[in-house]
Amino acid sequence: MAKHEPFSGTETFDAPPAVVHAFLTDLDRLVAIVPGLVKKELGDDGVMRTTIRPGFSFIKANLKQDFTLVEQTEDRVVIGVEAKGIGNKFGVQSTLTLSPDGDGTKLDWVAEITHMSGLVAAVGTTIIRAAADQVIKQGFGAMRDALAEK
Repeated sequence: MAKHEPFSGTETFDAPPAVVHAFLTDLDRLVAIVPGLVKKELGDDGVMRTTIRPGFSFIKANLKQDFTLVEQTEDRVVIGVEAKGIGNKFGVQSTLTLSPDGDGTKLDWVAEITHMSGLVAAVGTTIIRAAADQVIKQGFGAMRDALAEK
């Protein structure tokens, strides 16, 4: 597998850090905004098991994704995602750091691919980055909408 550079960025939200933190650590609310979500179920082990139908040309089948809250402090949340589908398997760990920004929140984030195998590993870095950028943009947009609804 080619080494993929981590994805990173900064987002701002019109909600205070405590509200953003509560959203990020509530896996039920968090996965509800995942683009392509088909179904979700929280296991007794605290793992949120989902089925996703991604809108990528290089992944046609549904993916099973398990979301785990790896770590949380008052100003930081780490979420792990394990995904698998027909001929594909990969993991991503996202670290989200929150800080006050006026009346809102600044969220600095880094998402790192921890492993990748199968057909998806053969897809070029440019295509993976473009697809991830699309999902990230949609996800943060949906998060803004969800936080505005309160």
